[in-house]
Formats: sequence, structure tokens, C-alpha cells
Amino acid sequence: MKVHEYQAKEILRRYGVPTPTGHVTDSPEEARQIAKDLGGRAVVKAQIHAGGRGKGGGVKLAKTPDEAFEHAKAIIGMQLVTHQTGPEGRKVKKVLVEAAADIAQELYLGITLDRAIGKPVLMASKFGGMEIEEVAHKDPTAILKEPFDAIAGLQPFQARKVAYALGLTGETHKKAVPFLSPSRRPTSRRTARWPRSTR
Repeated sequence: MKVHEYQAKEILRRYGVPTPTGHVTDSPEEARQIAKDLGGRAVVKAQIHAGGRGKGGGVKLAKTPDEAFEHAKAIIGMQLVTHQTGPEGRKVKKVLVEAAADIAQELYLGITLDRAIGKPVLMASKFGGMEIEEVAHKDPTAILKEPFDAIAGLQPFQARKVAYALGLTGETHKKAVPFLSPSRRPTSRRTARWPRSTR
């Protein structure tokens, strides 16, 4: 299944997973308005089916709405080349403009299917960020792999194990366990859309 980042975040929001506020657009002018509505400081991110967008020039921090306009103008229509697109790259048709966050630490969480055991596996690492593939290649032990039952979901003791592996303590650890719990249910099936009439 291939989904863009903004589509994946819509799915996460339905299950109550906190995500940055943002909207997708194919218009630089609309990108400026979105950034303005977000308080002025925003991240403009190319939406293509490939990783490594930041290194390829497809992710830019805008300190003002006008910068968001300029970044969107430069990114929309570009042929973005990353290590996953091949030398031909992929044309960017839309950008996600979302609120910028002050990052204290980047962590990595992902779920993949382990066909050998027939179960989903939660992968976690305290060395998150754009270089996670390199981390896995250099030191496989830096990534915790926790298989779980697809029906029952990740159990509380497994969530605690993951939180410890990520080095979380105190209140952050307490928040992480329910965050990883299987009790999430979709809050809405409606897709959030940016009202173009408010430009």
C-alpha cells in the first residue's frame, strides 16, 4: 500500500495519534495562507512516494508565510531525486504545509510484517530521524524488534519494553505506554480538507 505522508497522518489522527497540524496543497499562494494560519512558522514538505525527501531538497523550514510561498513555489513541479526514486526522480505535485515543532529528540517507530513468523513487528530506535536506514545497517542492535499479535495488538508489557528501549523516563515514559496501547479506535472516517474558499 502506498500513501503520501499527509494521507498517513490523516489515518493516524483518526486513531487519536497526535500529529502536527497541517494541510496539503498544490498552490504556493495557498501554502502562504496555510503558514499564516499556522502562526507563520511552518515546514513545507514534498509529497511523493519515497523517503529521503529532506536530503533531496524536498523539505524546507519556512520562518514566515512568504518563505512558505517561495519554498512551495520551488518544490511544486520539481523532479525530486532521492535514494529511493532512482536517478529519474519523481515529480512533486503537492506539498504538505504543517506547523514547525521544536525538536528535543527524534525517535523512530515503525511497523512491518515479518513473513517468516507471520506477525507484525514493531521496530523502535532512540536514534530516529532521516538516517534510520544507516543506523540499521551499521548497528542492527540499535533497533528493537517486538513481534505482536495482529488481533490483540501490542500489550502493555510490550509497550513498557519499547518505552525503556527508547530511553524514556518520568512523564514521557508514562505517556508512551498508552500511546502504544491497542485501545485506539478511529475517531472519524471523514477526511479533513483545506477549505479553498477561505484563501
